[in-house]
Amino acid sequence: MKSIFISLIAIAMMLATGCSDNGTSDEAKPTITSVNFLNGYTIQAGDSLNVRMSFKDNMALSEAFIEIHDNFEGHKHQKANVKFSTSEILVLEGTEDAQIASFVVPANAAAGPYHMNISVLDGAGNRSETKVFSFFITQPGQPAFKSMINELTVAPKTSFEIEFEVEDDVDLKEISYVIEDENNPNGEPLFDGDIDLDGPDDLGFNFKQSFSINTTTDEVVFVVRALDSDDNLSIAVIEIHVR
Repeated sequence: MKSIFISLIAIAMMLATGCSDNGTSDEAKPTITSVNFLNGYTIQAGDSLNVRMSFKDNMALSEAFIEIHDNFEGHKHQKANVKFSTSEILVLEGTEDAQIASFVVPANAAAGPYHMNISVLDGAGNRSETKVFSFFITQPGQPAFKSMINELTVAPKTSFEIEFEVEDDVDLKEISYVIEDENNPNGEPLFDGDIDLDGPDDLGFNFKQSFSINTTTDEVVFVVRALDSDDNLSIAVIEIHVR
């Protein structure tokens, strides 16, 4: 009995060696060849998010994994609207496959920036790198920026002013801003700040701040986020050229 068991092990090892010698082992990762947001990158809450995606593998595809989550960067939500999150697994076939993934965005989804993470698995268990795509969900009553420019040219080490208005249909809760060096996006921000609006019906806020760029960088970005009491988040950006 023992000799039969040893013989079976030997046969299994020979088969495994044979597969390796013939080069049939699959170590190549599958790839995501294209991703197309069919309704664009801005989706109204209550509408459908439809994304067509294509995949490829050298031997056999298996599954694609899709995960959606918010990108609100630490803002807490406790009221009317809720942050949207969901996931889905697509069953794939062959060496090339293309499918459309559809998601219904709830009518009470909080407005703001979101991420869609996509990865794909092949039949041998190899998994692709995860690709991350950004999109926005909007609400009719989310904060709105007024009288805001898209870009600005300033002189180095010279004071300049950024001014605009924020309006909301119910109540503004918080205004936060940051100025970052575009040539060093992972570095410490040049400026940042938070403005808490504690009133029960802050329908508008006039932002007016002075800054001065004292570094050697030539491109910075001003990013402002406005959060209302319905937990909708709006973001605006000003490109600042330092000349």
